[in-house]
Amino acid sequence: MYKNKVRRDIAMLVPQDAKSVLEIGAGAGVNCVLYPKNAYKVAIEPENRTDAQTADKVPGGFNEYHHVFYEQYTDDKKFDLIVMCDVLEHVNDPVDLISFCKKHLNPNGHILISLPNFLSLETILQIIILRDFRYVKVDQGERCIGVLDVNHKTFWTKKSFLRFAKENGLLVNQIIGIRKQLKFMPRLLRFSNFLPLQYGFLISVAQNE
Repeated sequence: MYKNKVRRDIAMLVPQDAKSVLEIGAGAGVNCVLYPKNAYKVAIEPENRTDAQTADKVPGGFNEYHHVFYEQYTDDKKFDLIVMCDVLEHVNDPVDLISFCKKHLNPNGHILISLPNFLSLETILQIIILRDFRYVKVDQGERCIGVLDVNHKTFWTKKSFLRFAKENGLLVNQIIGIRKQLKFMPRLLRFSNFLPLQYGFLISVAQNE
């Protein structure tokens, strides 16, 4: 089970006019505090968590909590905002997950994605200096910085995600770079290939899709 913390580093990307939010891989649902208070919030989280932040427990919590994988979610609801924090790299088929998001996205809606950056200094230095790429077992309590989680199925750079977005009919509206030590300059960090540990993307579906 992954530790949960509020992802305040992606808060600036959250559209505050969203009336409905779906978070995939919501964990305990602590990100509910980032979304508009009156938005209808739905969580998809495969782990059967007892600490889920539901509306009956916390003000502004999730109205629905589905302990399923996204492929098993059968409701036909559509949302103004779909959020995936560090999720895309964990699935076998990112294209299928994006297709799922498109299916459940309202017209003019947005998808918010955060991804670890394969080109972060920590990863590059480990490969070049230590000549090593050691996977970390996060779900067994080991601490992981960046992309070395053994559960990652795909690896991403800013450039590779931008190409992926274009190939799948998505428009990237905003990009931020994420690094705790430089949290005061996320919009500047988006121009760097090596400093961000992660990137945040706010995307929409191209009009010709």
